[in-house]
Amino acid sequence: MKVTLIKAPWWVRYCPPYILGYFAALLRREGHCVEVLDLNNIIYNSIDPEYRKYWDDRDYYSLWENPSFCWDILGNPRIKPVLDKIVNGGSGVVCFTTHTTNIPISLVLAGLIKENDRKRVTVFMGHKCSRAQMAYDLAADERVDYVCPGEADISLPRLLAKLNGRAERDNLPEAGGFLMKKSGRIIDRGDPEAAGDLDALPFPDYSDFAEDIKGRTYSQPRRLDILDSRGCVNACHFCYERLYWQRYRSMSGKRIFEQITAHMNAYAGIDFFYFNGLLLNGDLSVLEQFCDLVTGNDVRVRWEGQAAVRKDMKPGLLRKMKRAGCEALYFGIESGSQKVLESMNKNFRIKDAVRVLKDAHKAGIRIQINMMFGFPGETRREFEESLAFLVKVRPYIDSILASQSFCTLEKNTYLRKNPEKYGITDSRHHLYWEAAGGGNNYEERFARYEEFCALALSLGIPETSGILRKKPDKWLLLGDYHVYKEEYEKAAECYAQSVAEETANRAVYVKLARAYAVARDYGRAEKAYSEALKFEAGRFAADLSDEKICSELERMRSSP
Repeated sequence: MKVTLIKAPWWVRYCPPYILGYFAALLRREGHCVEVLDLNNIIYNSIDPEYRKYWDDRDYYSLWENPSFCWDILGNPRIKPVLDKIVNGGSGVVCFTTHTTNIPISLVLAGLIKENDRKRVTVFMGHKCSRAQMAYDLAADERVDYVCPGEADISLPRLLAKLNGRAERDNLPEAGGFLMKKSGRIIDRGDPEAAGDLDALPFPDYSDFAEDIKGRTYSQPRRLDILDSRGCVNACHFCYERLYWQRYRSMSGKRIFEQITAHMNAYAGIDFFYFNGLLLNGDLSVLEQFCDLVTGNDVRVRWEGQAAVRKDMKPGLLRKMKRAGCEALYFGIESGSQKVLESMNKNFRIKDAVRVLKDAHKAGIRIQINMMFGFPGETRREFEESLAFLVKVRPYIDSILASQSFCTLEKNTYLRKNPEKYGITDSRHHLYWEAAGGGNNYEERFARYEEFCALALSLGIPETSGILRKKPDKWLLLGDYHVYKEEYEKAAECYAQSVAEETANRAVYVKLARAYAVARDYGRAEKAYSEALKFEAGRFAADLSDEKICSELERMRSSP
């Protein structure tokens, strides 16, 4: 049958998405006709140039969750041919691959498909579909027929075999490894079966992107991605990604080498690969075998990926990795406090982290460290240990990925399930949780993040990957936090700062008006609503319709 694979905006557009290429190969091997649409890159290259900063600057990610902003993107006249192709397409099944920031637009597109033809089946898969994330929320949505809460390699082909030839959307079959709706309730057919031998899986089929590769339409035109492993050898208490993969598995070094050389031979100019597993050094024997094959066959390739701090990662291996083309490693350090690392269940000592970073630097490998802020139990003293750690390792690192959500409580993680062990007093919200009697709250974590950024910038760390002089959505985020806390006067102050200093759009003005109205400042509320009405709502922003704005303001004014 004909299947369309879609990746909706937003995400960075380094290269053709691995997930689309892989499932194209997998389903074609099963005999299906597959259409591949990387809408993230298609829309970027189609839209007016002034919009492209929202892709190129990764720090605008929160805007993509704003319905008004999504309408700005999808309602743009240049995008109409793209939408028409999706809505009027001939595929019986449309599969959306998901991550945090592309859920809103993916759901809008699924809704448009259903409006045009209810018989077409929509399938959502990817990390955001895990039970630790949005599996049940998506399964409850009328625009979504099936949700795969884990690896779809085995379950998706089986589902397609059941769907082949069926046209009755109201009588869709149940399928193992999927959530679906039936008679108004969600049916959960369990976890999908996970692939065992990664060497038996097909190489991604990037033939749909041949013209993009040739035309250099991606931001890193010499790059392709490879999923070298699945899962993680560690079990950090805050991590939800390892829950998605169930257990750790790796390709052999030989298979990784064969895949990379096959892609290099197929596409002229490709010589850079990103290992997008959770860590590329989960099995050091695999990593060493791959390096030996590269150097032994004199293959000129560049590669990089995430890595864990490992005591047994010796200088000799790091030098071998460099000779084999390793250009950069990204280490999940998260904290410079040994006490906090132990609370996180991080499997390394600070002294080992310093040694590995130093050895990798000496080997000529670029280093980035990932950092979190305000982990429950992190006092001011422990935070200052992170600051001191940064100063100590500055000579060995090139950049920092600073978490812009600081520290979140993700569903089904050990941290979320055991709040009392961490002194968490309010765990209702994944961002706005509180610990230490309220001393560790969202505002405090924000302040620690900003202090860390200021120190990093003073040490010459580049302003990128979350290290910012000022977050472009700071006041919007703080406004949302104060609404959660029912501190509406403070929320209004933050939203007013947002429209003055950040992005003024319909959704922010509506938030400002509501905050003023709840605080009974009706004059300012009406003024903010009048500003909101100057922006076109669009069909995808029904919650911001003129009628609803007026009725809500009237209700607030008449409430006791």
